[in-house]
Amino acid sequence: MTSVELELSASEDRKAALERAVAQWVRGGWRVESRSDYQAIMVKGHRTNHVLHLILTLVTLGVWAIVWILVAVLGGEKRQTINVDELGEVRRV
Repeated sequence: MTSVELELSASEDRKAALERAVAQWVRGGWRVESRSDYQAIMVKGHRTNHVLHLILTLVTLGVWAIVWILVAVLGGEKRQTINVDELGEVRRV
């Protein structure tokens, strides 16, 4: 094999490793936000609906603000970056 063929083979191996890692994360409930050849950004959860929480806080005369604060701090979307390095190792950043 020539060096170009080896480089292409390594590139395809890295892409396949990322594909396997992404598939595993998707089975775990994550979704792909963006992706390149050797990196993917995975997201889990949903954005906090601040308009809804504002309305509920106003209707309950501020009582709902406690829930809103907890949801804003503890809830929402979680992001993880998955990289495949030059050696084909999958790493979570």
